Amino acid sequence: MEFKGIIREDGRVGVRNYVGIVSTVFCGSSVAQKIADATGANVFIHDGGCGQLGPVKEHTERILEGVVTHPNIGGVLTVGVGCEQIDAESLAGKAGEKPHMYLDIQKEGGNAHSIEEGIRMVKQIQKEAAKAERTVVDMSELKVATQCGSSDTGSGIASNPTVGAMADILIADGGSVILGETGSLYGAAGLMARRAATPEIGAEIIAMTDRLESYYGRMGHSFKKANPTPGNIEAGLTTLVEKSLGGVRKGGTTIIQGVLKPGEELKGKGLWVMDTSLGLGACASADMLASGAQILVYTTGKGNPVGSPLGPVIKVTATRRSVETLRDIIDFDGSPVLMGEETVEDCGRRLYGKLRDVAEGEKVMAETYGHNVFAIGKIAF
Repeated sequence: MEFKGIIREDGRVGVRNYVGIVSTVFCGSSVAQKIADATGANVFIHDGGCGQLGPVKEHTERILEGVVTHPNIGGVLTVGVGCEQIDAESLAGKAGEKPHMYLDIQKEGGNAHSIEEGIRMVKQIQKEAAKAERTVVDMSELKVATQCGSSDTGSGIASNPTVGAMADILIADGGSVILGETGSLYGAAGLMARRAATPEIGAEIIAMTDRLESYYGRMGHSFKKANPTPGNIEAGLTTLVEKSLGGVRKGGTTIIQGVLKPGEELKGKGLWVMDTSLGLGACASADMLASGAQILVYTTGKGNPVGSPLGPVIKVTATRRSVETLRDIIDFDGSPVLMGEETVEDCGRRLYGKLRDVAEGEKVMAETYGHNVFAIGKIAF
């Protein structure tokens, strides 16, 4: 199967042509947001960029570099204050041949002038980025991230297995899939380790969940106290193991090829596990998409509205009530599986068709309604 994508100068394929405004530091967030409000560009604001050291700083840099180099980003403006650790000019330069500029609030003479100049810059970048054209490419060019949120009993029984069936098809066609959210994989680490390509990869899968528990243990707590969430429990999930065994099914049935750091560029084919940062939802989304995944497939039971400014987020549910009442959130109805009207395999093939349509430009609900959230999570070490 093929779709029309945008081939970038580095050979990667984008499914969108967003122009991004990336704040290098929290202090510049308001300026970046006002420029985005005036231009319609996608904004990336966060609470890092200054006063960070070691692996924490490396994590922030890796995520922001993953944004400016992402194949879905057709042009970028970086916004810095001028005194932070992450330099706006250097970060903009990572964009390579894409149209890119940078803004230094201190050098520009304050907020008002920076906003005015930033609007001018973004409009110029938008004109250049608009020259990009779509070309027919193979589905093997797709890298898809998977996630779940506001899960219910139908998530593990139907919607997650449906995504897994789709993942198997994409991998068979030469594509790549990321299974993330370390916290939600906690109770299924042993099963995943047995599916690893090598014993070393299996050991790293176990180690990443052990690190998570050790992190909370140093504070006198267990991660199991926070997961399942109150919404998960209300929706019928009983334990973290139950939730994890359902969640891991989003990755399908193929061999796990390796473990990625949060935001680490995905260069291989097949199924990969990512050790995502602390905090579920938008933090894990940013980690996986920043690795180069063009689309995020997100299962939800009760309905999670989060989208991303870095790529389309396809919301999948198997709960018919959510399909009927959350029309501005849900993109794909997997309830026929839960109702016994469709097999998981058939539903997975239908979802694969949806994936192809979205890759070619069909908007998801989060894009239509502007439900975009970006966050850089903390890391356990």
